Amino acid sequence: GSFTEEEFDMVVLSVGLMPPKEAKKLSASLGIELEEHGFCKTKLENPVETSRPGVFVCGAFGGPKDIPETVMEASAAAACAEGLLASQRGTMITPADNPEEKDMRGQGVRTGVFVCHCGINIGGVVNVPEVRDFAATLPTVVYTADNLFTCSQDTAVKMGEVIKEKNLTRVVVASCSPRTHEGLFQENCEKAGLNRYLFEMANIRDQNSWVHMHEPEKATEKAKDLLRMAVAKAQYLKPLKPGQLSVNHQALIIGGGLAGITAALSLADQGFASTVIEKEDRLGGNYNHLYKTLEGLDTRAHLKGLVEKIYKNPLITVVTSAHIEKIEGFIGNYK
Repeated sequence: GSFTEEEFDMVVLSVGLMPPKEAKKLSASLGIELEEHGFCKTKLENPVETSRPGVFVCGAFGGPKDIPETVMEASAAAACAEGLLASQRGTMITPADNPEEKDMRGQGVRTGVFVCHCGINIGGVVNVPEVRDFAATLPTVVYTADNLFTCSQDTAVKMGEVIKEKNLTRVVVASCSPRTHEGLFQENCEKAGLNRYLFEMANIRDQNSWVHMHEPEKATEKAKDLLRMAVAKAQYLKPLKPGQLSVNHQALIIGGGLAGITAALSLADQGFASTVIEKEDRLGGNYNHLYKTLEGLDTRAHLKGLVEKIYKNPLITVVTSAHIEKIEGFIGNYK
């Protein structure tokens, strides 16, 4: 062959995906069918339903998928499973067996700091041992440690032991996002008898190592600053008691297209009532403009069947030709 040179404004690298070698063995053990390319065969009208009732699929096992599609399918699969288990909701819940909460009256502030490597997400950029040693110089800090993964089960056990042994009254973790892991660390505190609200977190991954990966020295200094602020804030934390509010178990679904219809039917399967509001005079949205999918699904017949289910379901109320004037309230209690 020969080399050819050409100029382009953009180059797109599209990598193909193949089903895993174990797909046939797994499908046989589960009693589900595979399609012609070796991926899991799903129903045309529901891409998470397999050929076997009660078995659902999501992600790349059902075909080439990226992360956003996989997450959406995982949510859909979980909703389908919840629909089957609706009658058993709450039957396996057991209250947490936490020790009596530590009495904080007259207690001074004793802070424990745990700095996480997060594998190489933080440790590959930030000098974690240096940050750990810096934490030891901060006021009120009586214990410091760095861990490969602070969210691991081993570290959770260690954290509980340290809280008791060092009589910690505050815990600070410098790691990833509190959005995903704050609850986990708060539970660790509770299991050791420390009020969950005496915990503070410094995000030195999302807000630091990920955005300053080419500046390790500066990222290390920023990690120190974020940690110093978290330790300072922790001094002023007070033990709190969670309150309880009644929750409205009825959902409002804005939009009566295919997504809104599917959401209403899924909630009904799970035992929850919903109201679907649609600005047009009929349900279906853009789905009304289709006739057939690429795979051969008759969309008109599919939509007709869904609409019939909607109007026959006693848990679903439909309001067409509707317009939203005002929304107020908060999660669990909207008006």
